[in-house]
Amino acid sequence: MAGFFDRFSNAPLTSVTDALRRISSLGMKYDDMVIKQSRAIGTTESMMGGSDFNPRDLMYALALSDISQKKYTPIFDKDYPSRRDFLRKFALNAEIDWMVTTVTDEAVVFDETNYFAYPSTSLLEIKDTIKDDLNDQFKKIYNHFGFVNDTTAWFYFRQFLIDGVISFEIVYDAKGEKIIGFKEIDSASIRPDIRNENGVLKKVWYQYPDRPGMTRMLYDTQVIYISYAKGNLPSRISYVENLVRSFNLLRVVENAQVMWTLMNSTWRLKMVVPIGSKSPQKARESLGEMMSLYKEDIRLDPDSGELRINGSPTMQFYKNYLFPSKNGEQVDIQTLAGEGPDMSENSLLNYFTNKLKEDSKIPFMRFDKASNGGQLTGTAATGVDREEIRFHKFINRLRSAFQEILVKPLWIQMCLKYKELENDEIFKSSLGLRFVQDNIFEEIRRQEILQKRLELVTAMQAITDGEKPFFDTTWLIERYLKLDKDELDSNTQAKEKAAKAAKKAEEAAAEAEGGAEGGAEGEAGAEGEEGGGLGF
Repeated sequence: MAGFFDRFSNAPLTSVTDALRRISSLGMKYDDMVIKQSRAIGTTESMMGGSDFNPRDLMYALALSDISQKKYTPIFDKDYPSRRDFLRKFALNAEIDWMVTTVTDEAVVFDETNYFAYPSTSLLEIKDTIKDDLNDQFKKIYNHFGFVNDTTAWFYFRQFLIDGVISFEIVYDAKGEKIIGFKEIDSASIRPDIRNENGVLKKVWYQYPDRPGMTRMLYDTQVIYISYAKGNLPSRISYVENLVRSFNLLRVVENAQVMWTLMNSTWRLKMVVPIGSKSPQKARESLGEMMSLYKEDIRLDPDSGELRINGSPTMQFYKNYLFPSKNGEQVDIQTLAGEGPDMSENSLLNYFTNKLKEDSKIPFMRFDKASNGGQLTGTAATGVDREEIRFHKFINRLRSAFQEILVKPLWIQMCLKYKELENDEIFKSSLGLRFVQDNIFEEIRRQEILQKRLELVTAMQAITDGEKPFFDTTWLIERYLKLDKDELDSNTQAKEKAAKAAKKAEEAAAEAEGGAEGGAEGEAGAEGEEGGGLGF
């Protein structure tokens, strides 16, 4: 229980070891030197207006954000909570839901073991034992997120597209040496900052800094923070927000067409009510009575698409009008001709529909189901549509931002276990994820490209310098087949394994042949003994 109540404190937890504090300060020495040597005012720093009343540590943090922290931080945007609630509700619309689902399905593809990515180790210059341990640690972190058991990763990516930011706390064991879990936190409640501990600058995050009873201080090694937008650049905060304008305009045109169709599918009547010599008050009462009897209240719900006429979900296609007649005076009813623009034309609707498709960044052919737009045709490199290439690059940008959800805790865990990796900038920059690609499209396309490269290598191998080949075969494979280090290592291991198996088979055959020869000699000797006995 004591450990549980330790969390209700502004001070860092005692379980945060010196190793975590040390890792939180990695890179700060270099950044501090850049800030001190810089004379210009950065983009984020200039937003404060250069006021003399700003705390120096705040100004330092703002200056740091211009050289390192480029992520959008919603705690500085007071409207973000309301914008986020609107975007979550907005994403429930069928058209937006389909677009978000399509992008998420393209980015997060699960294999048969429910993994959507694996650590990329082709550029890592580390020992094989450390590389094997890295793969094991990745599987543990993947399991701590709960990604193995269900589609949680898919929903986190979808949330990233809608909210624009997602963040988690990295939870360690009591010794602060192993990652044991993750906890989702409200991204609008935390802000980055710098903490000076005994003259050493460390990256930290403050949660709920304006609410003393809930304020928490977390080291950077305890926080995963992923942002869609850039911090100091005016832009949409999420993928979904980019669809708001075009969708709303499309909905306005759709509603106008529905109302136009409804109004032109029924008779519109004009009633002239005689009032005779009635007083103005009595005349208004008569008109009010007629309006209450024959007025139609038509309402269209933009969220559900439900149409209600006088509170009823059904539309009445005929009406009976009964009016009294006295002294030759009666109500005059006339039919009104339909006037106004012809909304039966779909050109305006098609324009805003295409605008929404364009903003979604999804290739147009994927919307054209009538002509098998979802079917892959022309998988060769020369037959890939330009829109598909742009969409693939967009997906890669999203993956590049989202991969920090696994890369950061993996890097921290490896640094905790192998201290020599803490200051290895090459290791940190080379660590990444290899996402599982769409099996049909990517695999066939890769095979066709590999076939073209193989034809080129074969043709270049035929070039000779006298009697010897001009090009080295290994160099051609590495240069033009473009196989990564993992694939080349796998091929080498397969060749060694095949060589060992062949050698073992030869030894077994030699032993079998030697045994057969020995057996034959033994049989011949036995026959000689039998023959000699008979002759005796």
